[in-house]
Amino acid sequence: MTNIRIVTCAGGASWEAPLVRGLQQRELGIELLRRCVDHGELLGVSLRDRPTAALIAAELPWLDRDLVGELQENGVTVLAIDSLGNRPLDRLGVSHVLDASQTAEEIIQLLYRIGGTGDDHKGLRVQVESNGRSQEPRPCGRAIVVWGGSGAPGRTTVAIELALESARLGARVLLVDADPWSPSIAQTLGLAETPSVMQATKLAADGWPKALSTCLQTRQEGLEVLTGLGHPDLWPEVRAHTWRAVLDAARDVADVVVIDVGASVEEDEELAFDRAPYRRNLMTLGALEIATDVLLVSGSDPVALRRSIIAFQLLQQVRPRASEHASFLLNRAPRSHRRLQECSHAVADWIGAPPIGFLPVEAAFERCVWEARSLRAVAPRSPWLRELRRVAEVIS
Repeated sequence: MTNIRIVTCAGGASWEAPLVRGLQQRELGIELLRRCVDHGELLGVSLRDRPTAALIAAELPWLDRDLVGELQENGVTVLAIDSLGNRPLDRLGVSHVLDASQTAEEIIQLLYRIGGTGDDHKGLRVQVESNGRSQEPRPCGRAIVVWGGSGAPGRTTVAIELALESARLGARVLLVDADPWSPSIAQTLGLAETPSVMQATKLAADGWPKALSTCLQTRQEGLEVLTGLGHPDLWPEVRAHTWRAVLDAARDVADVVVIDVGASVEEDEELAFDRAPYRRNLMTLGALEIATDVLLVSGSDPVALRRSIIAFQLLQQVRPRASEHASFLLNRAPRSHRRLQECSHAVADWIGAPPIGFLPVEAAFERCVWEARSLRAVAPRSPWLRELRRVAEVIS
């Protein structure tokens, strides 16, 4: 008989000891690898030994979307045993929810089905609520990621003005500050730094006890904003599955989501070894993963162009799908037609397509920053703004 390997983590729940005794009969073919005592042990054992399933008490406070997602990504089915019935386990992505009153025999039957052995142990049939992620509807809003290489080419400025122009045209637009290195949208727009991404990820981890809308701020222009991390050191608090849930929720509530991200897309920041690694660039990479459009903002001088081309080539390696949706936008374009032509040819030679727009130097941005106002409010006839509107029409 093929053994079904499991781990448990109950936090002292009354059902654990009787269940363990019921599962430890050799003839049942169930191998209990470990009775884990906390989050770290459960995740470490599961990632190392890859059991078939993990039986977890639903009331444990650290049972969240990230833990469930990490286990499922590594082939471990999560079975939540719910004795209280007061948690939205389906919103956490839990595959199966069981009542604490179910017997060991009933749970064994389910484990055999999960293990794919095709056996019906002792002929039992068990009805179990299934809450797989595949049942969740896909978000439908567009996700425009404003990205670019290092050196401050103007990503945040383009993201803000693009979002404001889209909102002016009547779309419901959500601007998200997803820069893990230097979040600045709140200060640039004169908004409070809370609520922010931090509150949204905590709500997502807990299965959205409150809606994403409670984390948004609204500008007078009708633009909704999810501000960034209050301090760059908070980046380890944002984990992969909760961040994806935030992005999905954003696309559910808005027609267009404009996401301002950081420059770095390297994936080698692994700062923990006994559990899922922390990654500094997770917010940027997660946004690029779901992007319907990527706007690569670059400076127009030779140094900035070289940085942007190298960044694009790296993007092709780490997120090839995102690179297929990328368009070059040159900021602070020179006035000389000859130099504009040189820039266009350089981009076309290396990337395969010329830039979709050339944004000129705009002196009015100094007032925008000092007064926390949009360019449309400060200089509504700006050539920079006219060119951005044309770019918005191209990518729409």
